[in-house]
Amino acid sequence: MTDVKATTEQVKSNVADDYQKMLDQSLTQSSEPRKGDVVEGEIININDSYIFVNLGGKVDAIAAREDYQDKDGTLKVAIGDKLSGFIVDINESSITIARSLSKSNVDKSAIKDAFINKIPVEGKVTSKVKGGYSVSLLGVRAFCPVSQIDLRPSDNAELYVGKSFEFMIIEFEDRGRNIIVSRKAVLDAEISAGKDAVLSKLNPGDVVKGIVKRFTNFGAFIDLGGYEGLLHVSEISWAHVAKPEDVLAENQEIEVKILAMDNDKISLSLKQLEINPFEKALSDLNEGDDCEVKVLRLHPFGAFVEIKPGVEGLIPVSELAMGRMIKHPKDVLSVGDIVEARILKIIPSEQKISLSMKALQPDPWADVDSKIKEGDIVEGTVETNTKHGVFVTIAQGLTGLLPISRIREGEQYHTGDKVELAITRINVQDRRISLNYTDAPADEEKPRFKKDFSEQNNENHGNWDKKSRTPRRNDQSWKKFASEERDIPDDNPFKDL
Repeated sequence: MTDVKATTEQVKSNVADDYQKMLDQSLTQSSEPRKGDVVEGEIININDSYIFVNLGGKVDAIAAREDYQDKDGTLKVAIGDKLSGFIVDINESSITIARSLSKSNVDKSAIKDAFINKIPVEGKVTSKVKGGYSVSLLGVRAFCPVSQIDLRPSDNAELYVGKSFEFMIIEFEDRGRNIIVSRKAVLDAEISAGKDAVLSKLNPGDVVKGIVKRFTNFGAFIDLGGYEGLLHVSEISWAHVAKPEDVLAENQEIEVKILAMDNDKISLSLKQLEINPFEKALSDLNEGDDCEVKVLRLHPFGAFVEIKPGVEGLIPVSELAMGRMIKHPKDVLSVGDIVEARILKIIPSEQKISLSMKALQPDPWADVDSKIKEGDIVEGTVETNTKHGVFVTIAQGLTGLLPISRIREGEQYHTGDKVELAITRINVQDRRISLNYTDAPADEEKPRFKKDFSEQNNENHGNWDKKSRTPRRNDQSWKKFASEERDIPDDNPFKDL
């Protein structure tokens, strides 16, 4: 009984040994490298022509050095680094790997394998065709759509036709009669592979060199060595820059400072490497100083002027002229004008300076009694036509209003028109002049109530002051107009001045 049991145990042991041998043999056979396989190993040596890679155990491979160099001929790997590639040749003495498949290292039958294994294949762009480009792929015709020829395709076909690139096969149909390829997929993979390596070496505050690659209306993208960062137009210079290409050129090498890194987005600055001219100018500028400034830009809310190189200020539209309503700075200024202005306010923390031109102009209301009187007939010039009425310049710095309620039917006024009107009222305290037609009845200025105050109180109590039992003064049109003219848009950076 004991012998039978021992024999049974021996058989089980032999079966287990045989199974393990078969399993080991199967694993060994399945792990043998084959042509077209993607492999990775450690670089054990590099010479002038080749890179030697250990694929594990006693299995080594070689790769052409130039195949792993960038466009400038720089080899970005070193001994000890990991290197991956595609097996393009196997013989008894060596295994050859390459970064991609090309006509020189593989036969045409490998095209389908390259599609299945997502292996880049070298192809030559032969011509421009409708919707894309014709590509010779290991001697087989393939098609590359326009959108897939580059990261940002160009309309200039000469950039691609006649040149060889690496392509990824994205469609393989009808036994190879219909092949669609993408160069963009290869470039995207390169960017993705190099992104982590670049980002690991960068930190906010670092000063690095980069190449200007392309422009947008909001800035320039800078290549930092395989990954792009954004240089916003506001960070190019302390002075105002309208378009990045006014200051920078494509392929220009510049030094920039990394401001921030957020979710793989890199914000850069050029101006942070220079001394802030505003801070430097604070020692020379004071509120109340009069200075000569140059007009840079005109906006509805005011004129931006250059006080010193790189130092700007704002003259609000309400500070352009004394006693005159200005709808837009272009009515009195032009870009490039040199004018005198007084500094009203400096806010160092916000780097804002507010100025005034009218502060240097004489006050026309100081001796208004010697210039005009109520009842005078004056000739003036129409400044502007608004919903409140027509504003007319009647003397230097003095503007009167012909209210909308008095304008006769059919009468039209345009800026620059000469008109003759009568001054019906002068309010020195509020600096207002009321105008009317020269032939208007004299009693038009007097309050007219068709009913007595008590009746008006009952019917229109909103305009009646119960305490003083007098009608409320109706100055709302003036107040509303004044507030509208002084309003500054929310997007104006100087609105708090």
